Amino acid sequence: MLFIVYKIFSSINPSLNEEFFELSTVKKGNLAYEVTATGKINPINTVTVGTQVSGIVETVLADYNDDVKEGQILALLDSSTLKEDMEKSLANYELAQAKESKAKLNFERINKLYKDKLTAKASLEDAEIAYKEASANTLNAKANYNIAKKNFEYATITSPVSGTVISKEIEQGQTVAASFSTPTLFQVAEDLSKMQIEASISEADIGYIKPEMPATFTVDAYPEDKFYGKIRQVRLSPTEESNVVMYTVIIEIDNSSRKLLPGMTASVIIKAQEANDVMMVSAMALQYKPSALIREKIKIKKIENINENQNVVYVYNKGKIIPTVITKGLSDMTNIEIKEGLNIGDK
Repeated sequence: MLFIVYKIFSSINPSLNEEFFELSTVKKGNLAYEVTATGKINPINTVTVGTQVSGIVETVLADYNDDVKEGQILALLDSSTLKEDMEKSLANYELAQAKESKAKLNFERINKLYKDKLTAKASLEDAEIAYKEASANTLNAKANYNIAKKNFEYATITSPVSGTVISKEIEQGQTVAASFSTPTLFQVAEDLSKMQIEASISEADIGYIKPEMPATFTVDAYPEDKFYGKIRQVRLSPTEESNVVMYTVIIEIDNSSRKLLPGMTASVIIKAQEANDVMMVSAMALQYKPSALIREKIKIKKIENINENQNVVYVYNKGKIIPTVITKGLSDMTNIEIKEGLNIGDK
C-alpha cells in the first residue's frame, strides 16, 4: 500500500504542490491566554443567627428576603420562665447586699470596740470573716443575676448586622433547644449589592492568577449578559478533584442591580496574559510532522538541540518544505506568538 501511495504521489506531485497541504499564513494580531473556571456566587459575609436559650418561639418578625437593620428584632421566644429566674436572682442579689451591709456595720462596730480595748481580738476576727463572706455572697448573687438577665435578653432574637434574610429555619410555636448546640434560626447576608465568586482553578493555571486581575463571567439565568469582577484573593489551601489539584480564587463582583442571586453558577474567564500586534501562526502548524515518505523525498534532516521555548515548523516555499526553528511566545490554544524565525506572509 505504501508503494502505491508513493507512486501516485510521485507521479502527480513531483514538486509537492501547494494544494496537497493545509497551510497557515504568518500574520499579525492580538493574543490572550484565558483561564476558564466555574464557581458559586455567594454573599461576601453571611451571618448565622442562633439562640443561646431554649424555649417556644412566640413571635417571628422576619421572613425570607426581608431587609433588616443591625439590632432589629427578628423573633421572640417565650420568656416568662426566664423573667422569673431573673427576678428571683435579683431578689437574692438584693438580699445578699443587705446582709453584706449588716456584716460591714457589725465589723466596724467590733473594730471600734477592739480599738477601745472593750472586746477580744477573736471577736474582731470573727466579724471580719463574716463581712468577707457576705461580700463574696454578694458578688456570687450579682453574677447569678447578670446571667439570668442575659438569658432573659437572649429570648429576644436580634440581627447582628444590617443585611437581607436569606434563610429562615423557625416558625411560630416551634420549640428550639440550645442544650448541646446553638440552633440556627436565620441567615442574614450582610450586603447583597457586593458579592463574590468562589472559583476553582487548576494547579496548571494558578501560577498565572494574581490579585487585582479583572475577570468576566456569565450565568445561565442571563446568557446574553456579561458581568465583570476583580480577583481579591488566591487561597493557599488546595483541594483535590478527580486527582486534579485545585485552588480557590475569590472574585469580587458588583451586584448593585441585584440580578445575581446567591448560589448561582458562574462561568468565569480570566485574561491571564495578553500580547497585542504580534506575529503569530496557527498552533496546529507546530503539530505537523512530515511522514517518512516526504522526509525521504525532500531529504529533511532532523534538527538537534531545540530549546524548551523553541519548536520546528515546516515552511512551504515554491514546492519546497523547509524545516525552520522558531522561538515561541504566548499561545491562546488556537494561535501562537512567533518571536523569532519567521516573517509575515510565510506559509
